[in-house]
Amino acid sequence: MVDENIPGAAKCFGQFGEVVTRSGRQIGAADLQDVDILIVRSVTKVNKSLLAGSRVKFVGSTTIGSDHLDTEYLRSQNIQFCTAPGSNADSVVDYVLSVTCRIDGLLESLLGGGRVGIVGYGNVGKRLGQRLSAIGIPWLAYDPLLDPKQYPCLRSLEEVVDSNLLSLHTPLTTSGPFPSFHMLDAKILRAIPQNGVVLNAGRGEVVATAELLALLDSRPDIRLALDVWEGEPNFSPDLAERCVIATPHIAGYSVDGKKAGLRMVATELACFLGEAEQFNADVDDINAAPQVLCTGSDVATVLREAVLGVYDVAEDCQRFLSIIQDSERGARFDLLRKHYPIRRELGYSKLLTSNLDMASLLRAVQGGK
Repeated sequence: MVDENIPGAAKCFGQFGEVVTRSGRQIGAADLQDVDILIVRSVTKVNKSLLAGSRVKFVGSTTIGSDHLDTEYLRSQNIQFCTAPGSNADSVVDYVLSVTCRIDGLLESLLGGGRVGIVGYGNVGKRLGQRLSAIGIPWLAYDPLLDPKQYPCLRSLEEVVDSNLLSLHTPLTTSGPFPSFHMLDAKILRAIPQNGVVLNAGRGEVVATAELLALLDSRPDIRLALDVWEGEPNFSPDLAERCVIATPHIAGYSVDGKKAGLRMVATELACFLGEAEQFNADVDDINAAPQVLCTGSDVATVLREAVLGVYDVAEDCQRFLSIIQDSERGARFDLLRKHYPIRRELGYSKLLTSNLDMASLLRAVQGGK
């Protein structure tokens, strides 16, 4: 059983047996009675109520997160499982850069001595930090699960929040010494500097939605760029209307990221089955790599030309804003994700310039690819 919204999955997993596809949100226990292998995305909650009585022995998620998997239950039932950590990290970094280039004055303020605060220093956080450093933007990071002696960039949450752009990339956790659920409440959010930007491309529940909405009444200067929402797909239209950029959980939706996630899970499944994997997926040549000619003579102009020439988040925002007052906005939210247009990553694009001084900047914004 494979989520029908995973591009190329039917062909890729067909080498291991008969493939049946179904909408991820609609996969139920009754669908799994004759299923051995379950391949999902983050929209499918994989737990006892879904798997009890089934013969499922392997669960693969082509996404980077695991909060939709009841890992304790899976281990107790000796069900093998895997995710695809880091597969779409570069896609999410591209999203952050596109938002940075789209919000008025943000790129200039960051290049002029401003700072990015990164919350969650995992695969996305590390790659974001590397690319920011490469293009000359200062940053700090917060991650209480890591050792500051090993990562000197780590600071307290309070210090990281005091940044021109606060970029959230933490997984959702509700237990342990540092749960991320509602980690960003009114007390923390109130410390955001004047005209600061809050970008969330991690999990919607990391931000306390009601407290954020209340805070905006007294702090209308705070600008929001949200890709994830509490209660997805039934997001808050009031919060969406207050955003400068609002999108339907598509930050990691590049075709390159999807292909990488698919391959990681296919490799794990082949190992589990003791079979040789032949990677087959119809995602290689769907769309040629974008080619962008950058003609600017200053750093900000060239960065904007390059980033927005490959991926302009404003187009995703426009599509999303058209559904926020729809009575069926939850269903429309999923349809936007299901019918998401082909998007390539900066690292797989051709960025051209006749200005030799800018050639190294273009390589830097691509992550050195």
